[in-house]
Amino acid sequence: MKILIAKDEAFNFIYRSNVDALGDMGDVTFFSPLHDSLLPNCDLLYLPGGYPELYLDKLSHNKSMRDTIRNYAEMGGMIYAECGGFMFLCDSIDNFPMCGVLPLKATMANAKLHLGYRQMYLSCNGKEILIKGHEFHYSEIASDAGLAMYGNIRCERNQLTAKGMKTNTTLYRYKNVVAGYTHWYWAEVGFPFFSGYHKNKMDI
Repeated sequence: MKILIAKDEAFNFIYRSNVDALGDMGDVTFFSPLHDSLLPNCDLLYLPGGYPELYLDKLSHNKSMRDTIRNYAEMGGMIYAECGGFMFLCDSIDNFPMCGVLPLKATMANAKLHLGYRQMYLSCNGKEILIKGHEFHYSEIASDAGLAMYGNIRCERNQLTAKGMKTNTTLYRYKNVVAGYTHWYWAEVGFPFFSGYHKNKMDI
């Protein structure tokens, strides 16, 4: 399995243990959405967190990279994106064009800290597992209310705080794309995001 991870000035917030866990699944290589012109061949694309808002002009001008990532998603390629990587998949960040995989607009306007530990229950290979992570960002999605018109995009709001309280933090699924703000730590359970669907423990 060829696993490709974004790594450059804009995308550099990642758990080292997660990279090691992906290395147990296949061959891990890195690329730069800022400096490379095309997406290399891969079976799984991982867009980690970082600071794309500091490189909006350069990311938006790299149209060939944005186009190949969007085409990869449309062809059913597996993409996992978190925080900055999730923002990169949106239509735009503060009106700078991004990949357009998800019809969402991210913005740094009226920046406010969103911070907290998160946990979520998943059904993975017939077993229920708990994964944990954290949310840390100043940007926000202008609105996802319009996603109701897209029947092939699913908004999952099943994340809990460390105290088990429900949150509004959303995980978005489109074809084989999984994206959201939370930085998940999965090193101890293996990469679980394409094995099943999220469940809220309160609903079981």
